[in-house]
Amino acid sequence: MARPPLIRSLAAIAAGVAISACEAPALLGPQGALSEVVTQVSTGNGTTAATYHDGVAPTGGSGAAPTALATGSTVNGGSALLALSATSAFTTVVVGVQGMDGYYQLTLPAGATAADVVLGIASEASAASLPVQVAVGNASALSGYAAHDLKVHHVGTGDVQVSVSWSGASDVDLRVMDPAGDLVYFDNPTSASGGALDLDSNAGCTMDNVNSENIVWPAGHAPHGDFKVTLVYHDDCGAPRSDYVVTVAMAGHAPAVTTGSFVGSWENNADVAIGTFTY
Repeated sequence: MARPPLIRSLAAIAAGVAISACEAPALLGPQGALSEVVTQVSTGNGTTAATYHDGVAPTGGSGAAPTALATGSTVNGGSALLALSATSAFTTVVVGVQGMDGYYQLTLPAGATAADVVLGIASEASAASLPVQVAVGNASALSGYAAHDLKVHHVGTGDVQVSVSWSGASDVDLRVMDPAGDLVYFDNPTSASGGALDLDSNAGCTMDNVNSENIVWPAGHAPHGDFKVTLVYHDDCGAPRSDYVVTVAMAGHAPAVTTGSFVGSWENNADVAIGTFTY
């Protein structure tokens, strides 16, 4: 479906996914190690990474669990964004998945009542629904745990994979220009170099609740050179805000993650130049 090129996008606060309070994580049975599915947890700006621990996550305290606006979906090889907030300042974030062994503990550089946290998803992860558990606190106390159901959609991975996930009922478009200048996006889903848009979401405000897009060059087929990544807010679809996380994964390189927000009407949001990456 042809759509005119337009502007930025992402997660609607009103349509955002709220994390609700729950008990501390409890293993439901051996289902593998968390590190095999969630490969990294970090602050939204990527400056601080969490430490991974084997075993069961610490028991939650009696304090109120955090709340968050969150990406309800992501893709294998991509990322999920949790925008956490609490009634009192915290320096520690604990992230686990119910039924999986292991947890991540993130130590913030300073106390805050709000923090963006990014979860990196393994490229080998299969489609699944992950019951994520999150608590916040400090050196002396931990809050109760909050639960968030994160859906992982299976997409193609390869030499170059670029994905976006966002919160809110809006239409966000991912665009990647290859070294030959060929642009891969909804109106040109494949390129002569082998690139393909294999997941498109919420086209024309027809909501599918996937809220993720993926563009990939399969292993052994990506051209060498510069790839330019742009995010377009095609339509806010009535959502007041959209928060997004873009992941650029290239063979031989650590994934590059960019977070941001579109606020208000799509008409008031310019295209976002995520960056140029060399493969």
